[in-house]
Formats: sequence, structure tokens, C-alpha cells
Amino acid sequence: MNKKICLMAIMLSSSSVFASTYVGLEYGISSVDSKYNTYFLDDNVSLSPSETSDSFGGFVGYKLNTFGFELGYRQYDADASRTQFEGITGAAPNKQYKEETEWNADVSAKQLTFKPVYFYKINPKLQLKTGLGLTYTQYKYKSSTHSEYEMLVNDDIEYRTPRAGGETQKDNVFGMIASIGLEYNVIDRLFLGASASYQLDNMANTSSLTLTSAYYF
Repeated sequence: MNKKICLMAIMLSSSSVFASTYVGLEYGISSVDSKYNTYFLDDNVSLSPSETSDSFGGFVGYKLNTFGFELGYRQYDADASRTQFEGITGAAPNKQYKEETEWNADVSAKQLTFKPVYFYKINPKLQLKTGLGLTYTQYKYKSSTHSEYEMLVNDDIEYRTPRAGGETQKDNVFGMIASIGLEYNVIDRLFLGASASYQLDNMANTSSLTLTSAYYF
């Protein structure tokens, strides 16, 4: 009798545990506030690649009832530039060029995320998903300046000459990320949704809005 009761208890308890793995993709926009900055001393020009940029990535996770763990990947690029007209060079009419000075700075980020996540079912089709975790990001930063010459009578003819100034830098840093989103079960085990996240570390702070798709096995 006791064995039957124990067996029934195990069956009942196991029936209330719902575990699944899932995979997904995301695409959106990220507002990047970068700590990178180059000051071109000779020109009195300062550039920092902070802007709104496209971002894309993917994720895999494991869900156990309302809790889970998620490993993700995301990458984005941000840049900044400035152009200044310097005048017309060349004496002959058919050999005159418009001269401009350009300054550029850009940063690319490749990011891994690990988050414990929490799921809350709003209704049979819609669920809330939140997460708080860690990031590991590889940053590549480069800045440069050059002079550009464009022929007046034929703007297809142009050339550039490098100028002094600029730098390159690589950093690998840990940070934190928080996210919140909604997922809607469109068909079978396929969910479409949207999410917002905020990530910060020593080199950049990033606010992102993304569209997501996920399949739960």
C-alpha cells in the first residue's frame, strides 16, 4: 500500500514539471553610449562612436516550469565621423579637385550573454520573459583621419591620402545585462515577440529594442 502511495506521489509531482529547451534569433536597434574617444590634437577634433546601430544575434536556453537559463550572442557596430571642406586645389580647370578632411572612429562589439530567466504566463498564448545576467564582450576600436580629393568635372575620380592621428584598441570585458520581453505563441511551439534590454560594462552602455523568434522543443 505504501509503495502504491509513493508511486502515485511521484507521478503527480513529475506531471507538474515542464522542462524544455529552446532556440531563437533576434534583430533590432541598439543605442550605444561608448567610452571610446579619440582627440585629434592638430585639428582640435574629438570623436566618440556613440549612435543608434543595428544589432542581431541568437540564443539557446533551458526552461524548467517558470525558470530557466539562457546563453546568447549579439553583435553590433557603431561609428562617428566628421567632414570639413578645405577648398579647391589645382590650377588647370580640368584638373581641379575639391579637398575635404575626414575624421572617422568606429567600434565593433561581439558579445556573449548568460542569464537566469523567469517566465510568467499571462494567458495561454502570451508569456512575459525577464532576465538578469552577465556579459562578456570583445571590442575592437579604430580611429583615423585622411584627406579626400574629388575631381570637379568628374566626381567618379577621387583619391585619399592618410593623415597623422588615430589609434586602434582591443578590449575584452565583463559586464551586466537586464532584459524584459513578451512572447506570443503563433503556431505550435513557435513564439514571436519583442524585448528591451540594457547592458553596461567599462567600455560601453547599450540600450536595445529587438524583435525575437523562438522555438520551444
